[in-house]
Amino acid sequence: MATFRSKEDSAKDQVSLHCFQECVGAFCAMIRMIANRIDSELDTLGMLQASLCKLVSLFSLLAK
Repeated sequence: MATFRSKEDSAKDQVSLHCFQECVGAFCAMIRMIANRIDSELDTLGMLQASLCKLVSLFSLLAK
């Protein structure tokens, strides 16, 4: 869920959050959404890191 404000909003430097809400970045939100379907965020980050390492290896082979 995202919250948007109009450009006339007077509280430019503050995020309007209700209690029990927090501001997270897009990457953290994506990891949390994936982790909701998998065991934990740590497992999700481990799988993501392994996948990224495979992609980097593939791209380095293709670049030669």
